[in-house]
Amino acid sequence: MPLDAGNNTASKGMSKAIYDQIVIQLSGNLNDLEPEAQNAVTQQWQRLAFAIATGVICHIKSNMEIFGIQASGPVTTDVTVTVGGVEGSGAGIGNVTTEQSGATTGHVR
Repeated sequence: MPLDAGNNTASKGMSKAIYDQIVIQLSGNLNDLEPEAQNAVTQQWQRLAFAIATGVICHIKSNMEIFGIQASGPVTTDVTVTVGGVEGSGAGIGNVTTEQSGATTGHVR
């Protein structure tokens, strides 16, 4: 799943999920306002939701640590050997599996 902040109208992504919760939590007195004021408030909530989502995603991307990366698959290598002044070459074919040896950051864009 990609980390998607959404947009400043909170119509998609994380900003929509945040906006939906803001509406649930804060809309109790919204009906007491004039329609024009209601519209202004909901637009500000949408922009707030987008700002929060953007901040959360930027923080996660900057600070996330990745553990346990593994890679495997077929490999072909060229091999050159010199023994007693005589050179020989060929190919090594097989499978390889590698595993991350420590925590790392900077792999999430």
